[in-house]
Amino acid sequence: MIYCWKGLLTLRKSGFSMTHTPIKMTFFSQLHPVALTLYFTELIVCLLLFNHVAVAVAEFIALTITATYYLGGRKTARQLKYAVSFLLMILFFNTLLNQKFPPILWHFKWGILTFKFSYPAFLYGIAMAIVLIAMLFVFSVLNAVLTPSKLIYVFSPIVPRLAVLVTISFTLVTSFTDRLKRILRLQKTRNVDVVNGSLKTRTQKTLHIFEILLQDALSSAMETANLMDARGFGAAKRTHYRSYHWQFSDLLFITIATVMLVATIGVRILSMGTSRSVANFTTIFTPGDTWPIVVTALLFLLPLISEGSIVHAKISYRDPSHVHLSRSINPRSGRRQLHH
Repeated sequence: MIYCWKGLLTLRKSGFSMTHTPIKMTFFSQLHPVALTLYFTELIVCLLLFNHVAVAVAEFIALTITATYYLGGRKTARQLKYAVSFLLMILFFNTLLNQKFPPILWHFKWGILTFKFSYPAFLYGIAMAIVLIAMLFVFSVLNAVLTPSKLIYVFSPIVPRLAVLVTISFTLVTSFTDRLKRILRLQKTRNVDVVNGSLKTRTQKTLHIFEILLQDALSSAMETANLMDARGFGAAKRTHYRSYHWQFSDLLFITIATVMLVATIGVRILSMGTSRSVANFTTIFTPGDTWPIVVTALLFLLPLISEGSIVHAKISYRDPSHVHLSRSINPRSGRRQLHH
């Protein structure tokens, strides 16, 4: 943690900021694809282990800091804006479906309709919503760090068809939104506006645009299938566009992450940071939540901690009395190298 803050302070003194560092040049992005896949799997497992509010909030704060560093402040803020509406929706349905757990904070009765605002249901809804939102943040960072070529490199030796399917599914939403924006821009040149007009007119125009989008998606899928068939996909073992080699830093990073995950599972076995019933959610923080908060926060901030130590080593190269090592990418081979 000390190295992380020293690295960030050194960046600020040098006139740099988080947004000035491309994600492809970060230490976390240069890790081996298998190490990245294992780390994100550990994050997902860690999110599923605990359901207390304090632990969920700690995980979410740590993950937000990590996402802000790698995705940028604007993109993270945009995701947080949508997360608020998602949080309110989960809270509404959770308090609506769980009304029998005391204490009851508010009671409303109108005719045959009765609504009881249960405090445990409210806390459980907050914890569940924060965990789900944190899961979405994990996949956002995963999409930015694990590129399609890395995903294919990880899964193609085992199941090549699943590797392509996973890659397409991760890029499906981005491709869909890009095509929709392109079609909307093209339709505006034909004076087709889905914003103005009556409800019936806007509905007809929107359905027409979605029809165009569906036709475009089907034609692109057929074209992709023909190209894959022409290139002999699935006929034999294929080579990779880029080769990756394990380094000591990769093994060290994933070893530390795995040790933290084992410690997290041990804390979970001791029944810390979790409750089996909604009725047990009566407080936001309990003394047993301390260790889960510490371990999970360190696991989620591990990329930043590693990044800070590497960044500090890179920027302090001006000191002639020390020789520092830094990792860089060879633009020709795409391999990571160590430089003095």
